[in-house]
Amino acid sequence: MTPHDAQTALNAIQHRQEQTYDAYMRHAYSRPYLIVSALGLFAVCSSFDLPNPWNTAAVLGGNALALGGLYVHQRRAAVRRKLAAPEALFYAVAGMALLAFFWAMAITAYFLGLPARHTLAAAATALVAVGASYALRPFAENVIRRKGHG
Repeated sequence: MTPHDAQTALNAIQHRQEQTYDAYMRHAYSRPYLIVSALGLFAVCSSFDLPNPWNTAAVLGGNALALGGLYVHQRRAAVRRKLAAPEALFYAVAGMALLAFFWAMAITAYFLGLPARHTLAAAATALVAVGASYALRPFAENVIRRKGHG
């Protein structure tokens, strides 16, 4: 094998790896999954405003929607890969930020005297989650690609 052949093979491997990352990111940030996740998030977070039997139904329905969407999303993935520690940390921080945003909005709505404060906070959080997913996509892609090259 000549150095040129070795470089050509290495370039082909790197090209396939880039194609794999692109397919993974395209599937991970697909619009139907984001919508289902936002609806599940909204259902669970808005359940605080509902009376007793309905809040349990909303939590169960929202979790079923989110987990069912996640299951279908993972089963339809063309590219499957293990979750790396930096990715898990990124997703955990994003989740904690959304949780903090939800409670900040709910507390603000309480002090403003708004009715259905958890529903308003849930709607705002779901919208922020969808917007943040588009805004943070380049950062998430950088985290995922760095793991492959590091």
